[in-house]
Amino acid sequence: VSLECKVTQALDLGVHTMFVAEVLAVHVDDTLMNETGRFCFNDSKPLVYSHGEYYGIGKKIGKFGYSVKKTRKKKK
Repeated sequence: VSLECKVTQALDLGVHTMFVAEVLAVHVDDTLMNETGRFCFNDSKPLVYSHGEYYGIGKKIGKFGYSVKKTRKKKK
């Protein structure tokens, strides 16, 4: 996955600079799209960067509404 961006603003935050950008184009390898045109996130093997280190993302733990999902009561 590749995003083409144009920097629209650079904000000086003291020891860091935050860049605000406009996304101009998105490119995705065809092998990461399923037959219905949906992006297969897990197949992309995404990374997370935190404090100078890279981490892989683990297994899916839920979906939208997971934290507020109501449990069904069993019928007697």
